[in-house]
Amino acid sequence: MDVVLTQERVREHWDRQPCDAELSVREPASRDFFLDVERQRYALQPHILECQSWINWRGRRVLEVGAGVGTDARQLIRAGALYTGLNVDRGSADMTARALREFQLPGASLQSDATALDFPDGTFDVVYSFGVLHHIPQVQRAVAEIGRVLRPGGELVVMLYNRSSINYRVEIMFLRKLGVRLLSIAGTVGLLTLLGLPREKLERHRQLYREGGSMSHEEWLARNTDGPDSPWSRVYGEREAADLFAAFEIVRHEVRFFDHRHWGVLGRALPRSLRRWLGERWGWHRILHMRKRAEQAGSGGTGT
Repeated sequence: MDVVLTQERVREHWDRQPCDAELSVREPASRDFFLDVERQRYALQPHILECQSWINWRGRRVLEVGAGVGTDARQLIRAGALYTGLNVDRGSADMTARALREFQLPGASLQSDATALDFPDGTFDVVYSFGVLHHIPQVQRAVAEIGRVLRPGGELVVMLYNRSSINYRVEIMFLRKLGVRLLSIAGTVGLLTLLGLPREKLERHRQLYREGGSMSHEEWLARNTDGPDSPWSRVYGEREAADLFAAFEIVRHEVRFFDHRHWGVLGRALPRSLRRWLGERWGWHRILHMRKRAEQAGSGGTGT
């Protein structure tokens, strides 16, 4: 894998489609757009706000790695964070900056690569990264950089995609592999659309399958996490996640979020209590709350 080329494809992908921007059809970067994205993000994933409550943000110097369109940023700032957010692409960084201006909130939004952070050692008290690190090809370097800019005793909250989830084990690795072949049969897209699945994504998956046929595991995984044109994703089991953050003390390690939308009308029929129960056992989000050990102080390093 050419990691430089892959990272550039990642940057271009999110520049075209900032994370969560697809949740709203309002005028992009308008006040109504940001409020609509916020409402839909937390209605679908209320556990994000629960995880934010693990941290006392007031007066803390906070770095968000992967701010998207600034939805979580606004919550952290309102909770008292001294906020700096970064995105690898200009489009998302500009959207976050626009959101902070629109709601008259203090904070900085930067375009920056997480594998080469332009901050001195120990700059931040907390680093927050919800659903971003699994899209970075050189993730070990990003984790090393996070460790470098975090002060000793500082806290880290991270969400990674979960290998031992319904979404990965059942949907991505079984049902979708069967389904992508069926998409070539006349009428299949229309039928799946009636069941509540998005027509545009189904048609794009069909097009890519017809053009490319078989693909590597990495390509298949990327196309089935954040849309058919997503260039890079990884999933992590419990041990894999712990190994990635071996330099940190893990305070809390939980699994959340069963995405019922993937199951069309059947998913919508499930009670919220059952969705939560499924998420807490086989959810798509693997969430870690960690602390930087004192012995990491001054270690720096670029990782490999």
